[in-house]
Amino acid sequence: MTSEKINKNELQNREIPIYTSMGMFIIDEIHFPDNTSVHDIFGGGGSFTIVGSRMVLTRKESKKAGWVVDIGSDCPQEILDELERWDTGAIMRYDNSRFCTRGWNMYGDNDFRSFKYLTPKKRIDIPDLIENKHLLLSKSYHLLCSPERCVNILNQLKTLRNNDSPMIVWEPIPDECTPENLDECLAILDKVDVLSPNAAEAAAFFNENEPETPKECERVAYKFSQYMTKNGDKSGVVLRCGKLGCFIVNSDKSFQKWFPAYHNPKYDDFKVIDPTGAGNTFIGAFCTGFILSDKDWDCACICGNIGSGAAIEQIGMPKLTFDNEIDLWNGKSFEQRLNIYLSRNPEIKINAIDVLKKLQRI
Repeated sequence: MTSEKINKNELQNREIPIYTSMGMFIIDEIHFPDNTSVHDIFGGGGSFTIVGSRMVLTRKESKKAGWVVDIGSDCPQEILDELERWDTGAIMRYDNSRFCTRGWNMYGDNDFRSFKYLTPKKRIDIPDLIENKHLLLSKSYHLLCSPERCVNILNQLKTLRNNDSPMIVWEPIPDECTPENLDECLAILDKVDVLSPNAAEAAAFFNENEPETPKECERVAYKFSQYMTKNGDKSGVVLRCGKLGCFIVNSDKSFQKWFPAYHNPKYDDFKVIDPTGAGNTFIGAFCTGFILSDKDWDCACICGNIGSGAAIEQIGMPKLTFDNEIDLWNGKSFEQRLNIYLSRNPEIKINAIDVLKKLQRI
């Protein structure tokens, strides 16, 4: 089956996604260094990328965030209520014969994190897109996987979409960021639009420690950027560097720029509670902003940092409420966060009105 063979009747009442995540919905329990813990937390790489996309799309376009959500018999009602409030293009699959995919997270000193699955995971794969044909027409995809699985998915998408090439953001899973996988990673970079590991994961491909300065982060990003040849200057590396923000360099180095993190400790509203999901939220917001702005790097990176800033203000997902027709994420609209971010970072040299116009918000 190719995209050309999809019958329009099969797509009735389904929005063609701007962004589709192939990450999972997971319910987390999180254990902290002081021996405290929290349970039944709404999480998962797929969920966090979708909340980032949803922030940028707004309530008006929310159905254009596509994903598949597997709900088991043990899903708390408050999580189901939150999923409904987002009003995304989620394909909700209920199965009372199994539990939800659940994860165990342990945090320690010096940003240490350990993770394991507590129940069998139900991975999202190409057959899930075939079953929900509108997802096969998505303008962009987020792949959170090994190099081997990444190239496998890309080859299948190429066939299914009749060689039409959507935007691909690839986030290598941490366990696969090893020197043994470096050659395989580099070999597929000409097939993806954006590579977006965090700084520690990128350095791990070269058996190096996490870079701690901007210059060290740039050096690591350059090791990958020359291989990003899919779409010329619209392909590149977006390196997520925690409190330093993110560094973007495109394939020919004609665009190189730092974007500070949303939260800065010198301001009174600095609020960093839990970093879980910040990178995934960044990617969902970045990718959606990239598509809406016709591949504008500035707009996309600004969206990414706004998304990740909201993700770390609490344990679990940022809370969505409404002020009439306006989305509020932890009490602030996207526009409010945009104005705060740009006013505090004038070196970005772009104004909020221009960003909103490029994102088709005004």
